Amino acid sequence: MTWWAWVLLWLLLVGVSAVVLVRLGLGVWRKGTAVLAEVGRAGAVSAELSAQVTRLRAEQPREPVVTTAFDDPVALRRERTARLAQRTRARRRRSGLVGRTLHR
Repeated sequence: MTWWAWVLLWLLLVGVSAVVLVRLGLGVWRKGTAVLAEVGRAGAVSAELSAQVTRLRAEQPREPVVTTAFDDPVALRRERTARLAQRTRARRRRSGLVGRTLHR
């Protein structure tokens, strides 16, 4: 091969590699701009959700949490049974079944 054939071969190789690099660079650029646009949208949604959470927290004041972990378990069972019985009586009153028998 003559020297000018080697020069043409190297010019061809450098040109093809430059085209490949430009094409890959454009793909990375497009994907990067798409990611940044999504990050911007996610930031806007996050800010909106944060404002909504703050608004909802301000609307509903929290009740203090009272723990019963160290209370008497017998007394707690008695209170729970009384609450359940009261709910049952109220439910029966609402349904109109008070005083009626279920058997024929």
